Amino acid sequence: MSAIPIAGRHDPPDPIVPPFPRNYFSIGDVTVELSGETAHDVELGSQLSPFGCEPRATDIEVRIEWHPHLEASRAKELFHSGSLWTAHERKGRFLFDFTTERLGTKPYKRLLADDCFRKAEVWLNREFFSPEEGAFALEYPLDELLITHYLSLGRGVELHACGLIHAGGESFLFVGHSGAGKSTTARLWSRHLGVEVLSDDRIIIRKNTDRFLMYGTPWHGEAAFASPQQTPVRQIFVLEHGSENRVERIPPAAAVGALLARSFVPFYQPRFVEPVLAWLEELVAAVPCYRFQFVPDRTAVERILEFRD
Repeated sequence: MSAIPIAGRHDPPDPIVPPFPRNYFSIGDVTVELSGETAHDVELGSQLSPFGCEPRATDIEVRIEWHPHLEASRAKELFHSGSLWTAHERKGRFLFDFTTERLGTKPYKRLLADDCFRKAEVWLNREFFSPEEGAFALEYPLDELLITHYLSLGRGVELHACGLIHAGGESFLFVGHSGAGKSTTARLWSRHLGVEVLSDDRIIIRKNTDRFLMYGTPWHGEAAFASPQQTPVRQIFVLEHGSENRVERIPPAAAVGALLARSFVPFYQPRFVEPVLAWLEELVAAVPCYRFQFVPDRTAVERILEFRD
């Protein structure tokens, strides 16, 4: 009696599918995992590379995809930035199209994100990118948009600010509108003291257990300071140009308004603004906030170093 063949005994083994290439970076203690089809797809680029990190638990998962072409979205428009990106709502998800007059009306890339900004896809238009240019997937301002929306759901805030770490770990946070003197402040402190500048333009603040921390970002100002380091927030100074160096306490209610006006919040939807307002109220209740009118020379540095409330 012949043996009964066992199905599949001589079938070829299933092919081994290699894992998708992955890479990781962290900004403001928000860890992002990138995945793509090739190693080029997950390259960080020169701006994000200093913020690269080892594989670990992730907050946001981003998949890089290539498309033969992209057409302008017909989904409901939520906001037009007036520059490179437009926000839309599509089937409960957020869609951001990136365009530039130089390339016409077609998006050169697209960001799709769930409503919690935990999972996202970046679509690259092959009409405008070569296969080796995957690093452009997270190119500014897409990386900042992703992080800012994630934070605005009650997880922290990004401020127009300059953050410094002085010798011995003492830290200073200077918040200001464009032109208020953030890059000038960074240069002054670097010139006269051996400080580490976390950023001369954009700082992320988050709460870790019972204390608030500030983090450097890759999105620097004209002085080009950008560091992935972090440090506790002990005082907040709102920068203003003045005829003398003067520090005065800002009441908590006014401080919330001052910080909100100098924050990066997706103001086009209340679901982002309301959590940030509540978060800022908690921040100013724990950390004193001051108005700092200053003159751009060494005396401004000395005034802050000697300041005691």
